[in-house]
Amino acid sequence: MKTIPHMKIHFLLLSTLFLSFSNSAHDPELSSTLLVERNDGTWVLQIRAALTAFEYEVHTHYGKDQYATPEEFNALVVRHLMEKISITFNEKTAATLQNGYVKLGHETMAVFDMNGVPKKINKVMVSNTSFKDIHDSQSALVILKKGFNKQQFWLNTDNEHTARLKASRNQFELQ
Repeated sequence: MKTIPHMKIHFLLLSTLFLSFSNSAHDPELSSTLLVERNDGTWVLQIRAALTAFEYEVHTHYGKDQYATPEEFNALVVRHLMEKISITFNEKTAATLQNGYVKLGHETMAVFDMNGVPKKINKVMVSNTSFKDIHDSQSALVILKKGFNKQQFWLNTDNEHTARLKASRNQFELQ
């Protein structure tokens, strides 16, 4: 019997998760915020939303005339996200976002390397106000950590686009 390599399982898990968001690729009030632990123990942050949501936020915060090329638009998206996302572990260690890049499409994705993520996570606080200017915006927050159950939490106006989670056994729970 052949076993599926761990990387393929990870890819299948992420693909399945994103299928649930594919129907909302044109819906600017819906986005996803994913913290993903890679096989080598490093972490990435993925933000997925409709291109129109990114356009709205860039136009609102920087103006429509602040970019002339897709590369300049992407740079403004990265800047905006870095200003509007905060991730803290164990109530003291703030993760830093680096090497951000944007993949444009109907569903646009921004990806960052995350530094400063401790090996042992007891608590995590995630704040993503990137799309708060869009009426009724909400973001599905998912943390994919090795050995932990996959769960989804919502960031919206009711919780100020912030989730405070604690690790309990092999899952995260709202505090």
